[in-house]
Amino acid sequence: MLRGERCLRWAAASLVVLTGYGVSNRARAADLNGFLREKGHGDVAISYTAQSYDHFWAGTTRVADPMVGKVTTDSTTLWFDYGVTDRFTVIANLPYIDTRSDGAAGFGQGALQDITLLGKYRLASFGSGVRSTVVGAVGLRTIASNYEIQNSVVDIGDGTADWLARLVYQIEAGRVYVSQQIGFDRRGGDAPDGIPLHTEIGATWGPVTVNGFYSRLDARGGTDIGSGAPFPSNKEEYERAGGKVYARVSDVIGLSAMFFTTLSGRNTGDATGYAGGINLRF
Repeated sequence: MLRGERCLRWAAASLVVLTGYGVSNRARAADLNGFLREKGHGDVAISYTAQSYDHFWAGTTRVADPMVGKVTTDSTTLWFDYGVTDRFTVIANLPYIDTRSDGAAGFGQGALQDITLLGKYRLASFGSGVRSTVVGAVGLRTIASNYEIQNSVVDIGDGTADWLARLVYQIEAGRVYVSQQIGFDRRGGDAPDGIPLHTEIGATWGPVTVNGFYSRLDARGGTDIGSGAPFPSNKEEYERAGGKVYARVSDVIGLSAMFFTTLSGRNTGDATGYAGGINLRF
Protein backbone atom coordinates (compact mmCIF):
# COMPACT_ATOMS: atom_id res chain seq x y z
CA MET A 1 0.00 0.00 0.00
CA LEU A 2 1.35 3.45 -0.91
CA ARG A 3 2.03 5.94 1.90
CA GLY A 4 -0.73 8.30 0.69
CA GLU A 5 -3.27 5.48 0.65
CA ARG A 6 -2.17 4.38 4.12
CA CYS A 7 -2.62 7.94 5.46
CA LEU A 8 -6.11 8.12 3.93
CA ARG A 9 -7.15 4.83 5.52
CA TRP A 10 -5.78 5.79 8.95
CA ALA A 11 -7.24 9.30 8.96
CA ALA A 12 -10.65 8.37 7.53
CA ALA A 13 -11.01 5.50 9.99
CA SER A 14 -10.21 7.91 12.84
CA LEU A 15 -13.00 10.24 11.74
CA VAL A 16 -15.56 7.60 12.74
CA VAL A 17 -14.91 8.68 16.34
CA LEU A 18 -17.08 11.73 15.60
CA THR A 19 -19.63 9.93 13.44
CA GLY A 20 -22.91 8.90 14.95
CA TYR A 21 -21.77 9.04 18.56
CA GLY A 22 -22.87 11.76 20.93
CA VAL A 23 -24.80 13.76 18.32
CA SER A 24 -28.19 12.81 19.73
CA ASN A 25 -29.26 11.90 23.23
CA ARG A 26 -31.55 9.02 22.39
CA ALA A 27 -31.10 8.02 18.75
CA ARG A 28 -27.40 7.32 18.23
CA ALA A 29 -26.95 5.48 14.99
CA ALA A 30 -23.40 4.08 15.44
CA ASP A 31 -22.54 5.06 11.86
CA LEU A 32 -19.49 3.50 10.20
CA ASN A 33 -17.34 3.88 7.10
CA GLY A 34 -15.48 1.07 5.32
CA PHE A 35 -11.99 1.51 6.78
CA LEU A 36 -10.46 -1.00 9.19
CA ARG A 37 -7.38 -1.02 11.40
CA GLU A 38 -4.24 -2.92 10.50
CA LYS A 39 -3.49 -6.03 12.55
CA GLY A 40 -2.03 -5.17 15.94
CA HIS A 41 -2.83 -1.45 15.68
CA GLY A 42 -5.64 0.62 17.11
CA ASP A 43 -6.75 3.89 18.66
CA VAL A 44 -7.78 5.28 22.00
CA ALA A 45 -9.67 8.54 21.58
CA ILE A 46 -11.71 10.99 23.56
CA SER A 47 -14.17 13.44 22.04
CA TYR A 48 -16.42 16.24 23.26
CA THR A 49 -19.74 17.11 21.61
CA ALA A 50 -21.96 20.12 22.31
CA GLN A 51 -25.43 20.51 20.81
CA SER A 52 -28.51 22.60 21.48
CA TYR A 53 -32.02 23.26 20.21
CA ASP A 54 -35.04 25.37 21.16
CA HIS A 55 -37.47 23.72 18.74
CA PHE A 56 -38.35 20.05 18.37
CA TRP A 57 -40.70 17.91 16.33
CA ALA A 58 -43.81 16.58 18.08
CA GLY A 59 -44.69 14.00 15.50
CA THR A 60 -43.94 15.83 12.25
CA THR A 61 -44.89 19.29 13.61
CA ARG A 62 -41.98 21.58 14.55
CA VAL A 63 -42.80 23.30 17.84
CA ALA A 64 -41.36 25.26 20.76
CA ASP A 65 -42.53 24.62 24.31
CA PRO A 66 -41.88 27.05 27.21
CA MET A 67 -41.97 24.11 29.60
CA VAL A 68 -38.97 22.68 27.72
CA GLY A 69 -37.24 25.91 26.61
CA LYS A 70 -33.74 25.60 25.19
CA VAL A 71 -32.14 22.18 25.56
CA THR A 72 -28.34 21.98 25.80
CA THR A 73 -26.39 18.72 25.76
CA ASP A 74 -22.68 18.12 26.40
CA SER A 75 -21.23 14.66 25.93
CA THR A 76 -17.74 13.27 26.46
CA THR A 77 -17.06 9.98 24.71
CA LEU A 78 -14.31 7.41 25.18
CA TRP A 79 -13.55 5.40 22.04
CA PHE A 80 -11.39 2.33 21.44
CA ASP A 81 -10.72 0.23 18.36
CA TYR A 82 -8.20 -2.49 17.56
CA GLY A 83 -7.25 -4.53 14.51
CA VAL A 84 -7.42 -8.18 15.56
CA THR A 85 -6.50 -9.05 11.97
CA ASP A 86 -6.20 -6.95 8.82
CA ARG A 87 -9.83 -7.93 8.06
CA PHE A 88 -11.38 -7.72 11.54
CA THR A 89 -11.59 -4.69 13.86
CA VAL A 90 -13.27 -4.49 17.26
CA ILE A 91 -14.80 -1.20 18.45
CA ALA A 92 -15.97 0.02 21.86
CA ASN A 93 -17.63 3.34 22.66
CA LEU A 94 -18.85 4.84 25.96
CA PRO A 95 -20.35 8.36 26.34
CA TYR A 96 -21.01 10.46 29.43
CA ILE A 97 -23.95 12.78 28.66
CA ASP A 98 -25.02 15.91 30.53
CA THR A 99 -28.31 17.40 29.30
CA ARG A 100 -30.43 20.23 30.66
CA SER A 101 -33.20 22.64 29.69
CA ASP A 102 -33.91 26.21 30.78
CA GLY A 103 -37.70 25.79 30.54
CA ALA A 104 -40.21 25.93 33.37
CA ALA A 105 -40.09 22.15 33.90
CA GLY A 106 -36.33 22.22 34.59
CA PHE A 107 -35.45 18.89 32.98
CA GLY A 108 -31.88 17.60 33.07
CA GLN A 109 -29.38 15.03 34.30
CA GLY A 110 -25.87 13.74 33.71
CA ALA A 111 -24.74 10.11 33.59
CA LEU A 112 -22.90 7.46 31.65
CA GLN A 113 -25.28 6.47 28.88
CA ASP A 114 -24.96 3.29 26.76
CA ILE A 115 -21.89 1.28 25.87
CA THR A 116 -21.58 0.10 22.26
CA LEU A 117 -19.52 -2.94 21.23
CA LEU A 118 -19.05 -3.81 17.54
CA GLY A 119 -17.11 -6.29 15.46
CA LYS A 120 -16.31 -4.97 11.95
CA TYR A 121 -15.21 -7.39 9.20
CA ARG A 122 -14.08 -6.89 5.60
CA LEU A 123 -16.29 -9.22 3.56
CA ALA A 124 -14.79 -8.44 0.16
CA SER A 125 -12.27 -6.16 -1.53
CA PHE A 126 -11.55 -5.81 -5.23
CA GLY A 127 -10.02 -3.45 -7.77
CA SER A 128 -6.62 -1.76 -8.00
CA GLY A 129 -6.73 1.83 -9.31
CA VAL A 130 -10.28 2.15 -8.03
CA ARG A 131 -10.73 -0.01 -4.95
CA SER A 132 -14.10 -1.31 -3.74
CA THR A 133 -14.66 -2.69 -0.26
CA VAL A 134 -17.63 -4.35 1.43
CA VAL A 135 -17.65 -4.34 5.23
CA GLY A 136 -20.13 -5.87 7.66
CA ALA A 137 -20.49 -5.20 11.38
CA VAL A 138 -22.59 -6.60 14.22
CA GLY A 139 -22.73 -5.62 17.84
CA LEU A 140 -24.61 -4.63 20.96
CA ARG A 141 -25.58 -1.34 22.61
CA THR A 142 -26.72 -1.52 26.24
CA ILE A 143 -27.07 0.69 29.31
CA ALA A 144 -23.85 1.49 31.19
CA SER A 145 -25.38 3.10 34.30
CA ASN A 146 -28.63 3.39 36.19
CA TYR A 147 -29.64 6.68 34.57
CA GLU A 148 -33.17 7.95 35.01
CA ILE A 149 -35.64 7.82 32.13
CA GLN A 150 -37.40 11.14 32.71
CA ASN A 151 -39.99 10.57 29.95
CA SER A 152 -39.20 13.89 28.24
CA VAL A 153 -37.44 15.26 25.16
CA VAL A 154 -34.27 15.63 27.24
CA ASP A 155 -33.93 11.98 28.23
CA ILE A 156 -30.30 10.93 27.86
CA GLY A 157 -31.25 7.43 26.70
CA ASP A 158 -34.02 4.87 26.33
CA GLY A 159 -32.61 2.37 28.82
CA THR A 160 -32.73 -0.49 26.30
CA ALA A 161 -30.45 -3.25 25.07
CA ASP A 162 -30.17 -3.15 21.26
CA TRP A 163 -28.65 -5.45 18.65
CA LEU A 164 -26.92 -3.61 15.80
CA ALA A 165 -26.07 -4.69 12.25
CA ARG A 166 -24.28 -2.63 9.56
CA LEU A 167 -23.32 -3.17 5.91
CA VAL A 168 -20.98 -0.71 4.17
CA TYR A 169 -19.97 -0.39 0.52
CA GLN A 170 -17.00 1.88 -0.11
CA ILE A 171 -15.07 3.10 -3.16
CA GLU A 172 -11.54 4.56 -2.94
CA ALA A 173 -9.71 6.29 -5.79
CA GLY A 174 -6.37 7.77 -4.79
CA ARG A 175 -6.98 10.34 -2.09
CA VAL A 176 -10.80 10.29 -2.43
CA TYR A 177 -13.36 7.88 -0.97
CA VAL A 178 -17.14 7.47 -0.97
CA SER A 179 -18.80 5.30 1.67
CA GLN A 180 -22.43 4.17 1.95
CA GLN A 181 -23.82 2.41 5.03
CA ILE A 182 -27.17 0.76 5.64
CA GLY A 183 -28.03 -0.79 8.98
CA PHE A 184 -30.65 -2.30 11.22
CA ASP A 185 -31.11 -1.74 14.97
CA ARG A 186 -33.15 -4.36 16.79
CA ARG A 187 -34.30 -2.27 19.76
CA GLY A 188 -35.29 -3.59 23.18
CA GLY A 189 -38.29 -2.72 25.34
CA ASP A 190 -40.90 -0.43 23.77
CA ALA A 191 -38.41 1.31 21.45
CA PRO A 192 -39.17 0.80 17.73
CA ASP A 193 -36.54 -0.83 15.54
CA GLY A 194 -34.44 1.54 13.44
CA ILE A 195 -32.86 1.66 9.97
CA PRO A 196 -29.82 3.98 9.92
CA LEU A 197 -28.34 5.23 6.62
CA HIS A 198 -25.04 7.08 6.43
CA THR A 199 -23.15 8.53 3.44
CA GLU A 200 -19.60 9.95 3.53
CA ILE A 201 -17.54 11.64 0.82
CA GLY A 202 -13.98 12.50 1.80
CA ALA A 203 -10.46 13.21 0.63
CA THR A 204 -6.94 13.53 2.08
CA TRP A 205 -4.33 16.23 1.45
CA GLY A 206 -1.07 15.46 3.23
CA PRO A 207 -1.82 15.09 6.97
CA VAL A 208 -5.39 16.43 6.66
CA THR A 209 -8.54 14.48 5.77
CA VAL A 210 -11.92 16.19 5.30
CA ASN A 211 -15.34 14.77 4.54
CA GLY A 212 -18.98 15.67 4.29
CA PHE A 213 -21.72 13.35 5.52
CA TYR A 214 -25.45 12.80 5.40
CA SER A 215 -27.16 10.63 8.02
CA ARG A 216 -30.74 9.44 8.23
CA LEU A 217 -32.55 7.35 10.81
CA ASP A 218 -35.91 5.76 10.02
CA ALA A 219 -37.99 3.98 12.66
CA ARG A 220 -40.28 1.02 12.15
CA GLY A 221 -43.50 1.82 13.99
CA GLY A 222 -43.65 3.77 17.24
CA THR A 223 -45.70 6.60 18.75
CA ASP A 224 -45.70 10.39 18.49
CA ILE A 225 -45.05 12.90 21.27
CA GLY A 226 -48.36 13.97 22.75
CA SER A 227 -50.08 10.61 22.43
CA GLY A 228 -49.53 9.77 26.11
CA ALA A 229 -47.14 6.91 25.29
CA PRO A 230 -43.73 6.76 27.04
CA PHE A 231 -40.86 8.48 25.22
CA PRO A 232 -38.83 5.30 24.56
CA SER A 233 -41.69 4.13 22.32
CA ASN A 234 -41.56 7.30 20.17
CA LYS A 235 -40.98 6.99 16.43
CA GLU A 236 -37.77 9.06 16.53
CA GLU A 237 -36.42 9.89 13.07
CA TYR A 238 -34.07 12.49 11.60
CA GLU A 239 -32.01 13.67 8.67
CA ARG A 240 -28.67 15.34 9.43
CA ALA A 241 -25.77 16.71 7.44
CA GLY A 242 -22.35 17.99 8.42
CA GLY A 243 -18.62 17.95 7.87
CA LYS A 244 -15.55 16.61 9.61
CA VAL A 245 -11.82 17.24 9.51
CA TYR A 246 -8.95 15.13 10.83
CA ALA A 247 -5.37 16.41 11.18
CA ARG A 248 -2.51 13.98 11.77
CA VAL A 249 -0.15 15.80 14.12
CA SER A 250 2.36 12.93 14.34
CA ASP A 251 2.47 9.18 13.78
CA VAL A 252 0.74 8.81 17.16
CA ILE A 253 -1.48 11.87 17.68
CA GLY A 254 -4.41 13.15 15.62
CA LEU A 255 -7.03 15.86 16.13
CA SER A 256 -10.64 15.74 14.89
CA ALA A 257 -13.43 18.31 14.55
CA MET A 258 -17.02 18.12 13.33
CA PHE A 259 -20.10 20.27 12.73
CA PHE A 260 -23.64 19.01 12.08
CA THR A 261 -27.15 20.34 11.68
CA THR A 262 -30.55 18.66 11.61
CA LEU A 263 -32.43 18.96 8.31
CA SER A 264 -35.72 17.35 9.32
CA GLY A 265 -37.07 15.07 11.99
CA ARG A 266 -39.88 13.38 13.84
CA ASN A 267 -40.11 13.29 17.64
CA THR A 268 -36.56 14.64 17.96
CA GLY A 269 -34.82 17.94 18.60
CA ASP A 270 -33.95 20.38 15.79
CA ALA A 271 -30.36 20.26 16.98
CA THR A 272 -27.16 21.87 15.75
CA GLY A 273 -23.83 20.90 17.24
CA TYR A 274 -20.07 20.64 17.03
CA ALA A 275 -17.47 18.21 18.31
CA GLY A 276 -13.73 17.90 18.82
CA GLY A 277 -11.52 14.95 19.66
CA ILE A 278 -7.97 13.74 20.18
CA ASN A 279 -6.79 10.34 18.91
CA LEU A 280 -3.84 8.33 20.18
CA ARG A 281 -2.72 5.60 17.78
CA PHE A 282 -0.82 2.52 18.95
